Amino acid sequence: MTNNTITIPAQGENRPEGRGALAAYAYQQIRDQLIYCRYQGGERLVLRPLAVSLGLSPTPVREALLRLVSEQALVLDERNTACVPLTSRSVFLDIHGVREVLEERVTRDLATHIMPEQIAVLEEKHKAFIAAYAAGEPHATAVTNVYFHSTGASFSRLSVTVGLIRGLWARMGPIYAAANGLPTISPANPDHPHLQLLEAFRAGDADAAVRALKRDFMQAKEWLEPLLPN
Repeated sequence: MTNNTITIPAQGENRPEGRGALAAYAYQQIRDQLIYCRYQGGERLVLRPLAVSLGLSPTPVREALLRLVSEQALVLDERNTACVPLTSRSVFLDIHGVREVLEERVTRDLATHIMPEQIAVLEEKHKAFIAAYAAGEPHATAVTNVYFHSTGASFSRLSVTVGLIRGLWARMGPIYAAANGLPTISPANPDHPHLQLLEAFRAGDADAAVRALKRDFMQAKEWLEPLLPN
């Protein structure tokens, strides 16, 4: 997948009922757009146009935005408009470190129970990552990388841990969205951490899977850290 947009159902389709459910739906939609690199740091999420794009009234969207502000995924500017925060290098390293700890838990869990058909899905996500890299498209490369990791997490049984990770991904997505260069290693390289991770999953080797994850985090740091302000 190289499309950087999130598919949002047309108005009237699959809409929940009730104010609380609508606010939760809006929250999920906006957070997904943050996770999947729809926004860059500094972008303003203006209430009424955003509500129109979601097919919702402003009230549940406002509640969703304030919830994301409380989670530090968004900030309010001087006009009380929700904005995507600009992330410094130190904040990135903080988020990156916490993610690594949490994603190690998920990776160990996956190595014990992931099914062959789930590994096949991850292989397809990695192929999309390779295609975006080969096309020389930094943004599509970032998006497909996120899809690989988020798909893997969706197979985990550790729902609380995955929920925490998704909150951190909402901070990471805008960083990936701003990437104007490609990763330091081609995803087609047989030594790429994703391919090592998949091999470890096939073998049911949790320690090897964690080693691959740590290499992937190291390479992501090499890719993204230089792009950020001090």
